[in-house]
Amino acid sequence: MAGTARKLASGSIFRMVTTIATALVSVLIMPFVVHSLGDRDFGIWTLIATLLGYYGLLELGLAAAVSRYLAHSLGAADHDECNRVFNTSLQLYLVLGAVALLLSMGMAALAPRFTTHPGDAFLFRRLILILGMSIGLMFPSRVYKGVLEAHLRFDIASGLDLLSLSLRTALIFPVLDAGYGVLGLAWTTLLAGIPSFLLQIYFAHKQLPFLRINRRFWKRTTARSLFSYSSYSLIANLANVLRFKLDAVVVAGYISLAAVTHYRIGSVLTQYFFDLMSAMMGVFPAVFSRQDGARAYEEMNRTFFFASKLAICISSFIGFGMLMWGRAFIIRWMGPKYADSYAVLLILVIGVTISLWQGPSISLLFGISKHKVFAICNALEGVANLGLSLWLVRSYGMYGVALGTLFPMVVNKLFVQPVYVCWVAKIDFWEYVRRSGRTLAVVAGALVIPFLLSVKFIQPNYKVLFGIGLLSALTYGICLWLFEFSPMEIQILRRAILPQWVAKRVSQVAGD
Repeated sequence: MAGTARKLASGSIFRMVTTIATALVSVLIMPFVVHSLGDRDFGIWTLIATLLGYYGLLELGLAAAVSRYLAHSLGAADHDECNRVFNTSLQLYLVLGAVALLLSMGMAALAPRFTTHPGDAFLFRRLILILGMSIGLMFPSRVYKGVLEAHLRFDIASGLDLLSLSLRTALIFPVLDAGYGVLGLAWTTLLAGIPSFLLQIYFAHKQLPFLRINRRFWKRTTARSLFSYSSYSLIANLANVLRFKLDAVVVAGYISLAAVTHYRIGSVLTQYFFDLMSAMMGVFPAVFSRQDGARAYEEMNRTFFFASKLAICISSFIGFGMLMWGRAFIIRWMGPKYADSYAVLLILVIGVTISLWQGPSISLLFGISKHKVFAICNALEGVANLGLSLWLVRSYGMYGVALGTLFPMVVNKLFVQPVYVCWVAKIDFWEYVRRSGRTLAVVAGALVIPFLLSVKFIQPNYKVLFGIGLLSALTYGICLWLFEFSPMEIQILRRAILPQWVAKRVSQVAGD
């Protein structure tokens, strides 16, 4: 148990470091990129990135299915089933990668339909081809990443993502300085991902040497099982597109390309928040699948409650920080011209924070293959999101688009999802409400001092923002340590997070 906890903590930390590094790099270079390209070219880049984000639907939700079935078979120590899942999914992804390449060619041929200016159409066509090639080539890498994550080696998977980020960042500045513009950014994206893909293959086979690439392991029954699981993952992914990926299209269609940049500033910060928490909690679906495979149901419930407490405590603090410090940060980061982005940030962060409280429940549903109703509810939320955004944008501009995201999210995540999760996982609902309510009450009390510090001292200055953030985190963490986490939970966290020799010494001093 201690070894698993340490492996999970290491993987979670690596995932969070990679996500934070990605966010920091984007935040630091975004002013340079925006001012180098201009609002219009950056708006084109954002619009194309949004369109290519739909390519994620091509994988048909298989990524979650691969991770789930590999983790389940590893938990049951069934190596033959591991090979069947691995080889079947690899062949499926090779086909999907080829489809992505063909689709890119088709979109390139239709480039004039997406733009009005001939020069924009030429640029659009080249960007689609380059980035489509990148996505198509990287499709098979999802299988190898799934192997590493099913084996709970999130640290290796995240380390390779960090490698790609480092290569891409190292190339961006000289590429833009040389005047290659968005085409240079596209080539950078393509080339920076190739070394990571090759290393994923190496480490996957090193960690699980019994894996073999062999056509005899292809099984139609395995493919049917994967698609049976992935069909609802696909619905959930489609819902996420409706919830998060269409906003830029709505803003561009009803306002302007320049407004996309202003909306993007608020939405991208929210997306980093979401990605950070997803990185931290993303280790749990594989854990729940392995516990399900081993039929360790009591341990699964304990893991769920502990993960829920962590999700509420961490997401509430980050959400609070973005609400209190977001405007000052945007002014310092991008300039006063973009201060209107704060209202977008404020609206979106409220909904995303509430959504992230439910992160472990989503992990549990996917881990035990009970995500059908969740996917349908998410799809209904996405449809409501799009409909409200299209309606509200006419009266409230880009703020209406953000409100269209907020309202359905709050209803679904606060009132629908918790009831269903507790019912399907046989968890006492009122026990869940009692525990969550107590954690939220402690969180509210722990945020009093950070609130007073923010009101008194906040200003658009990086040093001030960092200082307030650090003091707030310290006071908040101390309050949680004293009043929220039990001695046993503190011991688990200490042994999981601290280096082994440090944890052992601390335990000796504490009398453990």
